[in-house]
Amino acid sequence: MDLPLVTVIVPCWNEARFVAAFLESVAAQTYPADRVEILLVDGMSEDGTRALVRDHAISHPNLRLIDNPGHSKPAALNRGIAEAAGDVIVRLDVHAEYEPDYLLKCVRGLLDYPEADNVGGVRTSLPRDDTLLGRAIAISTTEAFGAGNAAYRVSSGADRARWVDTVFGGCYRREVFDRVGLFDEQLTRAQDREFNHRLRAGGGKILLLPDITCTYYARSSWREFASWTFEAGYWPFRASRAVGRWIGSWRNVVPVTFVLTVAVGAAASPWSRTARRLTAGVLGAYGAATIYSSARVAWRRQDPALAVAMPVVFASTHVIYGIGSAWGALDPAARRR
Repeated sequence: MDLPLVTVIVPCWNEARFVAAFLESVAAQTYPADRVEILLVDGMSEDGTRALVRDHAISHPNLRLIDNPGHSKPAALNRGIAEAAGDVIVRLDVHAEYEPDYLLKCVRGLLDYPEADNVGGVRTSLPRDDTLLGRAIAISTTEAFGAGNAAYRVSSGADRARWVDTVFGGCYRREVFDRVGLFDEQLTRAQDREFNHRLRAGGGKILLLPDITCTYYARSSWREFASWTFEAGYWPFRASRAVGRWIGSWRNVVPVTFVLTVAVGAAASPWSRTARRLTAGVLGAYGAATIYSSARVAWRRQDPALAVAMPVVFASTHVIYGIGSAWGALDPAARRR
């Protein structure tokens, strides 16, 4: 069977630490090299990324560096789509490494499931730095207690081919962008979520195949983790207000509901015994669930130190995410267009 020409679009900015390994994992793909073009759309990096990409392009002529002044991720995606020659568009992330058959399996998914408009797989996580905190953060992004029910993140959600609301990255039919439009450049984050919501609202389908796998390198420093988590909570609400429709799911609402419930209960506790009891009950139940989930992780991973680290990371994830969500819902900058 003739395989379609694939355009791989890679938004990038200041990724000298990861870009070489990423490009090697792309170069190792079993998909025929003469049927792949790689467009690395760079936000004018200043850390040596561009030199590394140019060096790699010397021996890989299907790699092209495209400038993206301002390093906006949705603008990078749209620039790549405008330059793409392929009938299939695959979005890849520099912070991940991909199995050699990743592209081939993605394209096979589109060929085997003609009704699918976007195909993706399972994203496992490893820490960028092998510290206790780094391991705990990476694990929290793959556990249902920390990551919700996003099927591409949690192994229990990816045991079979299934239709989902979003996937990591994505392998799209080119005609989808003619039908649905491009990525919303107003959204610094959540542009994938918004696009996939728009795709599904227009009758499109997103398919997750569990045998498609990649490894994502999660943030390992506390500062990066806290900032990323706050924005992860902020953007589903900010983006929904900006586009005038809800683009999230119930998993985005749970943390902010928990945070607001505890905050309101704590505020009312000095004057209400009922509020004190309810707040204590909520915190007690949450604490028990956190300790239980953390103990399970430590037992499965045979790493007792995780029994101490995971409660801190889980609780921080939920609280910071919930605060970010509350601000996303209230931020006056998030006006509907």
